[in-house]
Amino acid sequence: MNTNLDLSDRQRFLFAGLGGIMPTLLNLIVIDLETLLLSVTALSILSYLIRVLALFAIGGVVGWLNRSERDPIKLFQLGIAAPALITAAMNGGRVSLPDMPTAPNQQVSWHIFSEAYAQTNTTDSLKRFTMPEETSVQQFYRGFFGTLPKNVWFVIAGSHATQQAAEQQARQIRSNYRNFPAAVYAPYGGNPYYAVVIGAQLSLQDAKQLQQQAISAGFPKDTYLWTFPQR
Repeated sequence: MNTNLDLSDRQRFLFAGLGGIMPTLLNLIVIDLETLLLSVTALSILSYLIRVLALFAIGGVVGWLNRSERDPIKLFQLGIAAPALITAAMNGGRVSLPDMPTAPNQQVSWHIFSEAYAQTNTTDSLKRFTMPEETSVQQFYRGFFGTLPKNVWFVIAGSHATQQAAEQQARQIRSNYRNFPAAVYAPYGGNPYYAVVIGAQLSLQDAKQLQQQAISAGFPKDTYLWTFPQR
């Protein structure tokens, strides 16, 4: 069957451009969705759409330059090549969200993947686990390049079934260890426990350093690190 058609420049651009966005669509399912959903903002979504349009244009230009090609399927394949290389290069330089370390075995362990629990009004005044605030430039950069912030780690000295128990431990830490400010964080997602946090929104290196300093100062040896789960 002869698939060669008398295609106009616009049609060749369109077929190749559609091929150009295929690597991005596949990347969205495998990688980029995690980055976008971690903190959804209008600017990050807009920059991602600009990225898609840019790759569509690159693929289209490749097809337009191959004026002798009249097969829509081959034009589609030609359009994939350059955007695929660009997407692979972006993924190679991307700082992905690290895997959450396994929490130590505790009498009250902190599981975050269980069923969601409704939060009560008593937690309204407590701190919450949130991503670090981003500037407009950082939001655009995350949407366009798929990069994630590095300061997403927390150092946790204990987790408790009740808010009162967590506040009691936090007060003891603030009283006995003045160099380690402690705060109680509300349950996160499906985790029903209250966390006593002594370091928030740190890089992995800084979080490990603080963890070791805390243990050396007399904190429980099961003081551990936590970061947002992979989506």
